[in-house]
Amino acid sequence: MNRPPSFPPPAATGNADSTAGRVGERAADQPVVPDAASLGASAGAPSRRNAIPIGNPLMNRDNTTAPAAHPSQALMNPTDSNYPPNPAADKNTSDAEFALPPAFPPRNPLETPSAPTHAPGAIPTALPPSFPAASLEFPPDEPPIPKNQPRPVAKTRVCHPWRRFFLVFLAAVLVAALAVVFWGLFLVQRVESQIGRVDALSGAAATPGTTWLIAGSDSREGLINDGTEGERSDSILLVHQAPGGQAAMVSLPRDTYTEIPGKGAAKLNAAFSWGGAPLLVQSVEGLTGLTVNHYVQVGMSGVSRIVDAVGGVNVCWDQSFHDRFTALDWQAGCHDVDGHTALLFSRMRYSDPTGDIGRTKRQRLVISAVLKKAVSREVLVSPSRQLALADAGATALSIDRETKTWDVARLVLAMRRASGDGMQGVPPIASVGYNPGHGVGSTVLLDREKAPVFFEKLTAGTLSPADFQPSATRGASRTSAQS
Repeated sequence: MNRPPSFPPPAATGNADSTAGRVGERAADQPVVPDAASLGASAGAPSRRNAIPIGNPLMNRDNTTAPAAHPSQALMNPTDSNYPPNPAADKNTSDAEFALPPAFPPRNPLETPSAPTHAPGAIPTALPPSFPAASLEFPPDEPPIPKNQPRPVAKTRVCHPWRRFFLVFLAAVLVAALAVVFWGLFLVQRVESQIGRVDALSGAAATPGTTWLIAGSDSREGLINDGTEGERSDSILLVHQAPGGQAAMVSLPRDTYTEIPGKGAAKLNAAFSWGGAPLLVQSVEGLTGLTVNHYVQVGMSGVSRIVDAVGGVNVCWDQSFHDRFTALDWQAGCHDVDGHTALLFSRMRYSDPTGDIGRTKRQRLVISAVLKKAVSREVLVSPSRQLALADAGATALSIDRETKTWDVARLVLAMRRASGDGMQGVPPIASVGYNPGHGVGSTVLLDREKAPVFFEKLTAGTLSPADFQPSATRGASRTSAQS
């Protein structure tokens, strides 16, 4: 049989003395098994091979004996005279078999399992000792809470007052911003569905900046009795925003003497009567050298509704007059006027000593007053005023087919900027009573030297208030084609 390497090989022949010698030669770390002589064993003791183990620790659950892994694990009866075993009593067994290897210390004997306490076939009420106990409901460091004691309430995060105020304020701002955006989109859509469209643009090559042409026209028959019949362009306003951001508002007198494409030289407002908006746009482009990007036509009767929609405007004029055609009696100073009075004020010219030049100035005053009132707090906080203004503007305006509602909004902003910067007026004029003959009548003649420079500065955005024509009285300079 194979033996552990720590045990010396036994001698070929052995007896009691030789066996004792071999035991004395064992390693110091090996346990010494006493012989039978020292324990007073009798020679007739039964063999240890026939010993019956008592309380075998390797007992199976069915009370059957499990085989021992080592001879030393078989426990002998202490009452036996041959206990402990005597190596000399059995010559066929080597005493090395009774010595434990150093790596395997003796094990404590296992407890003998107790007999089952329940009846056969019955379900046990408790698990056998070999099964671990069920885990508790609570961890060991958290004992269960008694039933009569309330459970602790979880801690809630305390919200500071300033943080709550900030969240409420932020939510209110977001809601207000969304409301403003949706309301603005609603107004834009409402105007877009009602505003008129006309063919006006010439398709000429674009010039630097953005140019809007505003023509005020309407059939004046039955509106006011000023001695004029038919449909004419009462006011012609050019608004230009240069690439650098400068905005200017230039009034072109309706009687400006200029070349009408396909018609010859005539008054500027005659172009609208002969060819409508397209011919008027071509005539203005030939006069100024600017390409018109957007065309806006304003019905003069709609001006009255726009003024009433914003709740009236305040205009100032430092001259008193009484117009016999419109029956308008104006006292010098500032007055709050309604739509009808504002329309008469902006169209009157016969009682004004400056004639058509004075009328263009009053028209710009009314436009500036309407723009100022439209962005006032009184209108901005009143949805009903805003809705009325949108409806009045949509019915009073007509735009070209390429212009969008947003372009009209840009026009309003440019006009406000020009009015605030003082960049408004008329181009340099050589004569306000020029008579070219041929039945044309009295016209306004622009300065042939200063006017081209004026429009070049307008295009480049280098115009200044000093470049505009100063106020002139009617008849201050009269010339004719024959002089």
